Amino acid sequence: MYEYSNGTKLDDRSIEQMVQRVAWLRALHQWFHGAHFVARGCSYAGDHAFLYDKIYTGIQDEVDGAMEKVIGLTGSEQTACPVMLAHRALNILRRYPSPAGMDPLEIAKTGLMMERDYLDFVSEMFHDMEQRGVLPLGLNDQLAASANTHEGYVYLLQQRAR
Repeated sequence: MYEYSNGTKLDDRSIEQMVQRVAWLRALHQWFHGAHFVARGCSYAGDHAFLYDKIYTGIQDEVDGAMEKVIGLTGSEQTACPVMLAHRALNILRRYPSPAGMDPLEIAKTGLMMERDYLDFVSEMFHDMEQRGVLPLGLNDQLAASANTHEGYVYLLQQRAR
């Protein structure tokens, strides 16, 4: 459990938020990896090789740092349980239609919606933890970097969805 020099500790709510962020990243990775495989039509090459590949591989890299941060700040390896994370990711994925069978424009629009929802989650998490005084500096930096990266994905998806 992370404890600040003033004695403040991360609480269960903060730990829940950090684990849920990892679940969000897992869900996004799975969805965009699926979009990568089912890309087709006249936009196939760009969607497959550049857009969805860039997004899902970037998210996969982000998962590792996010999970290490959770374990490092909480000391709990239970937060990395693959069954628990897969279940949480599935609950997120169930909110959105699968890219399988969608037309290329709908894939981009749904991916855009997911990215915006993730950014909303990260923003709420950041502000909540900051307001409660339980946002470690390193996690602050990691959340800001994640927001920056995903705002870039939003730009790409917005351009694709037009």
